Amino acid sequence: MKIIIHIALFFITSISCFAQKNISIDFNIENKESLNTYLTEKEVNFEKDDLYSIKDFNSFAYLNNNDKLQVPEILFFNSNGYLVKNRFNDNECSQVINEIEKIDLLKFNKKITIKDWLKHISPLNQDITENGSIFIIINWAKFVDKFNEQSFEWYKELKNQNSNLKVNCIFLNLDIQENWNLTEQQKKALNIE
Repeated sequence: MKIIIHIALFFITSISCFAQKNISIDFNIENKESLNTYLTEKEVNFEKDDLYSIKDFNSFAYLNNNDKLQVPEILFFNSNGYLVKNRFNDNECSQVINEIEKIDLLKFNKKITIKDWLKHISPLNQDITENGSIFIIINWAKFVDKFNEQSFEWYKELKNQNSNLKVNCIFLNLDIQENWNLTEQQKKALNIE
């Protein structure tokens, strides 16, 4: 119980620090339909097969404890599956998207791979398939609604990209999911009624 509370508090604190504002986070339990409705209301033209969520509560805790739950966030993985340069600013992200064919020329981190991420996420509409040679993960979450605009813009840029390079786009939702079947203790730790 104590660990779960620490995880929830750490997550809330890290979001506050990242945003550089003192905000409160109201977690709600989401599902595929609620996420599809949200994206439609926000006028995000998305491909259903790109939608992913965190696999379960333990994966949520793991990703949180490793500072991987940030919005907006975009992660590029080269054709060998390695994470390309850890953090880009907004303009650099757009430039990487516009010059996606050059992704294998960028510096990368051999310690972080797409396989590390795929262990903790799952598709909302299909099985995980690898249709392309590179992966791009774009994080977003309903619980931080006002920070999603940049993620949605990156997704739009990526989808409008005219490239011969095959890209596996993972439009990753970070919200708590109904299919996690949270225990009452986990709900209490996350302040979910």
